[in-house]
Amino acid sequence: MNQTEFMPSFDEYRRILRAIQMTGKHCDYKAAKGKDRFIIMRHDIEFSIDRAHALSLVESEENFHSTYFVQLTNNSYNALSRRNVAMLHDMAARGHQIGLHYHLNGQLDPVAVRDGVRDQLRIMSEMLGMNIDTYSFHRPVKEVYYYDISIPNTINAYSKDFFTYAENVTDDMKLEVKYIADSKHRWNYGYPDYETLMKYPKIQILIHPFSWTPHGYDNYQNFVSLIDEKHTELIDTLTDEFQRFREVRGRILGQEES
Repeated sequence: MNQTEFMPSFDEYRRILRAIQMTGKHCDYKAAKGKDRFIIMRHDIEFSIDRAHALSLVESEENFHSTYFVQLTNNSYNALSRRNVAMLHDMAARGHQIGLHYHLNGQLDPVAVRDGVRDQLRIMSEMLGMNIDTYSFHRPVKEVYYYDISIPNTINAYSKDFFTYAENVTDDMKLEVKYIADSKHRWNYGYPDYETLMKYPKIQILIHPFSWTPHGYDNYQNFVSLIDEKHTELIDTLTDEFQRFREVRGRILGQEES
């Protein structure tokens, strides 16, 4: 598939899930360790837990489970808000795994990064009331040696068991673990069709839920729709919590529409 043809709709996602299931290789991180063949599906939640929750419902309809990595230091959502915690609990109750998506925030010292991951895993576990022992990195840089970071009794999604570090990766480069990602609203390192999924014994797939919608938008329209959702979320929050806002809501919304 040409990168310009990437239109991430729920129907397209269902086709990918069914192709994965046909291989018989699908499993989570814990089950994949030590296997000669596996396909791991992972989601890094960048901007919207709502969109991640919606994608998890599609997976549940297809009897499919995956791992969702959540940021604690995200400017777009509060992972520990009552509403978002409820969605994460619902996802976990349906068999999905919840992990930490660690934002480096400019950190380059591997020891500081390791300690930060350890601390945020503990915070997430305590605040969500579930054991969070799996983590991935947001925009990792090689200076951190993120693929070598190890914490007892936890799983690093970038460890050598599940990921092969290499520079200047091409679609056909021979790697111990094939990595496929939808970063930048396009397929990177190949498209996860049945032929590709059977070609490589070990595969980790990264899907960003904010890119996927029922209709399937191009890059521009997807960001427009995401901003609209966040705008509505803020308006609803202000309406619920502030009488003073309710008194001027009509005037504000009227100005936006004019």
